[in-house]
Amino acid sequence: MLKFEHYHPMMSANYTLDWLTQTPLKTIHTAIASQHTMTDFAQIISQAMQLIMHNQALIWGIVHRANHQFCGIASLTVEQTVNQATLKFIYQPTKLTTAARAEIIDYLAAFTFAQLELDHFIINLDSMDAELRQQLLDQGYQAQSQPTKLIKNK
Repeated sequence: MLKFEHYHPMMSANYTLDWLTQTPLKTIHTAIASQHTMTDFAQIISQAMQLIMHNQALIWGIVHRANHQFCGIASLTVEQTVNQATLKFIYQPTKLTTAARAEIIDYLAAFTFAQLELDHFIINLDSMDAELRQQLLDQGYQAQSQPTKLIKNK
């Protein structure tokens, strides 16, 4: 497995996943509904890059390639000791649709199994994401003890 710092940019069919440092801080702050200040976001991005450089997580900004709009954040936390990765999105539903999240989930599940060579891919969904949850269950994901988590095994 390569060092995590090499896994960028990555491209699904319609989205580019790249380090948060590639998007202006003001754009991220505006796109993510949060009470954090710009200074807080700068510190969060710095911490994210440290996790990447220490091979603990992959954290990307999600940009729609057709309109270059920043849509949200995908965070893939890797736990090599238990051979799994957990995906979480930070987004506003108007900017990152269910179809967009489904596309990125498919892309990152394949990446987790093929490139990272891990056996388990877990998705941590928002509790209001019933439509996407059902789509993933229909694709063979399994429910976990926590209702917002689904797992796919290699």
